[in-house]
Amino acid sequence: MIHQGVINMYYGYVRVSTDKQEFDRQYKAINDWCNENNVVLDKQFEDKITGKTWNRKGYNELKEFVKSGDTVIIKELDRLGRDWDGIKEEWKWFSDNDINVIVIDMPLLAKSIYDGDGKVDLNMKFIKSIVLETLCYVSETERVKISKRTSEALQAKKAQGIKLGKPINTEKEYDIKSLYLKGKSKSEIAFILDTSRAQVNRVIKRLQDRGELQTD
Repeated sequence: MIHQGVINMYYGYVRVSTDKQEFDRQYKAINDWCNENNVVLDKQFEDKITGKTWNRKGYNELKEFVKSGDTVIIKELDRLGRDWDGIKEEWKWFSDNDINVIVIDMPLLAKSIYDGDGKVDLNMKFIKSIVLETLCYVSETERVKISKRTSEALQAKKAQGIKLGKPINTEKEYDIKSLYLKGKSKSEIAFILDTSRAQVNRVIKRLQDRGELQTD
């Protein structure tokens, strides 16, 4: 694509904890998208995040490379940040610099902000921003509702004399189980509850081992 007389680039970005399968899954999604859209990926960046460490060398390098008119391709929205505030901040940075972000798993965010002539489509840019804000609002509303229901359920059990485990762990299990049974993905659960995907995986595995959730 050519934007303002300059050939623009396509970059892929993946981020995982320590799971190689997760790396492969994201790479495959990006490569499949490129093939379907007749796009040649110019460079891919990656980060491995472990524990509480949030050192995104690959992501920071990506931001040094990209310029107005370029496209960044990610599989899931949460690749941009560890919480909704962080995601919105990063999205604004890309938007302010007229950098196109493609989120493969979200059709409305997988649209290009550039038209066939390589010019910025202000309507599409606005629509994508509204979609992002809506996702943030829905996520926060869901988090508040889940928190309220969890608190009420725990109080009811306490009133019945049922001994509970550590409050934070118990509440987290209630929240994760509730969202999982609603069909939310692990990534969605992690962001709604502002926790790590690794913790969501651990809790779901624990619930499955106890027979409270079906195995995948």
